Amino acid sequence: MKYGELITFQPIESVIQLRDANRKESARNLVASYVISNEMCQRLSEVVIPHLQYEKPHDNKGILIVGNYGTGKSHMLSVLSTVAENADVLPLLANPTVREAAADIAGKFQVIRLEIGATKMAFQDIITDALEKSLADWGISFRFPDATQQYENKTSFENMMDAFHKKFPDKGLLIVVDELLDYLRSRHDQPLILDLGFLREVGEVCKDLRFRFVAGVQEAIFDSGRFAHVASSIGRVKDRFQQVRIASTDVKFVVANRLLKKSAQQLARIQEYLQPFAKFYANMNERMDDFSDLFPIHPDYIETFENIPIVEKRGVLQIISDTIKKLVSQDVPTDRPGIEAFDSYWKVLIENPANKAIPEVAAIIECSDVLAAKIKNAYTKPPYRPMALRIVDALSVHRLTTLDPYAPIGLTPEELRDGLCLYHPTVAALPGDSAANLLTVVETALNEIRRTVSGQFISFGKDNRQYYLDLKKAEDYDALIEKRAETLDSNVLDRYYYDALRQALECTDTTSFTGWQIWQHAITWKERQAPRHRAGELVSTR
Repeated sequence: MKYGELITFQPIESVIQLRDANRKESARNLVASYVISNEMCQRLSEVVIPHLQYEKPHDNKGILIVGNYGTGKSHMLSVLSTVAENADVLPLLANPTVREAAADIAGKFQVIRLEIGATKMAFQDIITDALEKSLADWGISFRFPDATQQYENKTSFENMMDAFHKKFPDKGLLIVVDELLDYLRSRHDQPLILDLGFLREVGEVCKDLRFRFVAGVQEAIFDSGRFAHVASSIGRVKDRFQQVRIASTDVKFVVANRLLKKSAQQLARIQEYLQPFAKFYANMNERMDDFSDLFPIHPDYIETFENIPIVEKRGVLQIISDTIKKLVSQDVPTDRPGIEAFDSYWKVLIENPANKAIPEVAAIIECSDVLAAKIKNAYTKPPYRPMALRIVDALSVHRLTTLDPYAPIGLTPEELRDGLCLYHPTVAALPGDSAANLLTVVETALNEIRRTVSGQFISFGKDNRQYYLDLKKAEDYDALIEKRAETLDSNVLDRYYYDALRQALECTDTTSFTGWQIWQHAITWKERQAPRHRAGELVSTR
């Protein structure tokens, strides 16, 4: 049985850009292919569209679409702008609830799409320049006053919309901006404050004019520590903008219903395949629908991927698409769950040379390479070697999810077992609790990793039972002592024990009896307040 027999794979060939929606045929395809989860359906129909429409009373605000790279943010912006521009595409929306709500904005806007690249222009200049050029293309002559010649911008927007309505009396004006966060990150303190001030004014004019502003950002700028130094300015902008997040559940829905779409028969075959393995994991039975819908991707893959802030990531949808493309022609394994977990992302990450230019990432890659090399060459339990290598990759990826790469935070054996769907065929024949038996194997593999590398670069937290990559741990002295102790016989251990005892009790090198590790030691006879120097001899204190 091939993977391709269990899924209807629709690969993502390229990353969507907002400008793709400027081409009519491309825009129609983007609308038709847009997959909407139940949660996103609610956000679109109850938040986004009510703020965009202008025919019903509403406290209209600007919209910020928040989503990591490759989560469908640009796709959403393209769909919203296309529907607002052209009512003919409304029937192409797959979700009936969103289709009904979108009738309030369909074809009722002139649209400007704008991607901000590497530029030193002020945000005000970027927006006003784009507006002036588009107005000119529509046959409308209007110029914004120079920024140094006015003390506020709302009046200019009012004058602009008056000129706009002379040409389009029944329409609104929508400007859609992508990659806004990258631009704001590049700005210095004083220019950034001016940019945020203009952004606030843009959000405010959305309330009283038929002007609407939608932007895509990679993270929620109002909650980001990156802008803590301009918190007061951010707070004022927040009052006039509505943030809409693309959550991991939305991405999972897209993966399940577009990339890895399955028929009822295929879902049944997948569940039949996974059922014998479910007893080895803590929650696979309870989450069988998730495992089946996303097969062969582990349901926790996406959450882990999105928690990696330290590197510039390609989109998770593109990564999954590339992964599945390699699997579709392969046989589904019968001796283990054929599920791709987050450890597989490590190979993708290290293939990008740019990541090695980041000091923290380079340190993790170096550490991981050392561990993997030692396991490949010196691991004393060969049957567990593939599992050990997967564990190292998983700990390497997890190390990237922590803001502090040196924090003592890792994964427990249970989390590794369930999060990676680790498996070894020998546990199938063992009596008793299947999940506990597999956990024992995982713990054995972990302990053997520590022994193989003498504890180098890997640590174990006794309080939380978490294993993690320790970038500063070039030598593990406890592990070295333990390894050395395994080679010593009982006589040598006794000699070292007495040496340690002699130093602790501050005894002299001379013993009381030749050939015996015995020293004279004074003991106080508390009842008589007398010292006793040796057996049978007391020294009176009277």
